[in-house]
Amino acid sequence: MRADRNKIQVNQAVILCGGFGTRLGPLTQKVPKPLLLFSKKPFLDYILKNLSRFGIKEILLLCHFQKDQFIKKYHNKKKFNLSIKCIIEKTPLGTFGSLKNSYKYLQPYFLLLNGDTFFDINLRDFIYRFNSRSFIGALAVAKKRENRFSKLLINKNYISKFNIKNNVSSYINSGTYIFSKKICKIKSKVSSSLEIDILPGLTIKKKIQGIKYVNRFNKFIDIGVPEDYIKVKNFLIKVFNKPTIFLDRDGVINEDLNYVHEIKNFKWKKNVKKAIKFMNDHNFYVFVVTNQSGVGRGYYGENDVIDLHNWINNELRSKGSQIDDFFYATYHKTSILDYSNYEKNLRKPNIGMINLA
Repeated sequence: MRADRNKIQVNQAVILCGGFGTRLGPLTQKVPKPLLLFSKKPFLDYILKNLSRFGIKEILLLCHFQKDQFIKKYHNKKKFNLSIKCIIEKTPLGTFGSLKNSYKYLQPYFLLLNGDTFFDINLRDFIYRFNSRSFIGALAVAKKRENRFSKLLINKNYISKFNIKNNVSSYINSGTYIFSKKICKIKSKVSSSLEIDILPGLTIKKKIQGIKYVNRFNKFIDIGVPEDYIKVKNFLIKVFNKPTIFLDRDGVINEDLNYVHEIKNFKWKKNVKKAIKFMNDHNFYVFVVTNQSGVGRGYYGENDVIDLHNWINNELRSKGSQIDDFFYATYHKTSILDYSNYEKNLRKPNIGMINLA
């Protein structure tokens, strides 16, 4: 089962941006919810930045209301190392109709998110735990006791009931999904709702996996309701200012075999993958700060360092964890290359790399 999970690649996120935002009244008469500003930045930018953190490469924005604003700001542009495309629906198609409208651009597996919610979870863990053999999709389940949220029930690992309007459950739909592209083959009306028209039927067939994220680290907000809108700024400050772990590389993550720069010589330290995942799951940023004087000495190139770090992260992400960023210093007093004082100060025990992080 686990091997099957590791086979799928999820590098694309689809974001629903077409809603009218009527619950927010005058705030969204001219500006769509995902583009409302918080600390002078659109809410959507915070979603994009978080997706980039987890190694997502491609974004589809499904747009209708005030579509020109999305096109001007994002269409066919790069932001946070993400390639972004806007998919336009000429008339309102509903959440499932708009997804089907984007069919030809979808990758075999993709994340689906609401443009007006934010769920602070380890997305790589979510992708890793998705059982693509047994389910057509998975939902990241949040926990909220407020009655204004529609509730759901989980039986073992699948969603057993959607859209409960009472206090039987405190589990809610976070609006964070993984789907197979095959979901778009389900017959539906041109204008149709994922939550109302599609998911209940898939629930009966036990085809939607429920993955719980209900500890104190997993914060959730829906900016589309006035009660939460006033909390968004403080919420985002807390979400993006996380506790941080700084790790050396050689001798900490891998065995120090002298100037390691090739995959064949990289040997993981015992239990280090488990430790990094523990930190990811407990909402820490994880940074590597490593002296790589082998570059300055001419033993290998900077691209060798970058390639190895990319491989390390691909290995971690395949198991539901990751390193948020790598910082390296290539200077040494015996370097054959020329270095500025700034570059020299990156080398530990100076704090240049930590300042960059």
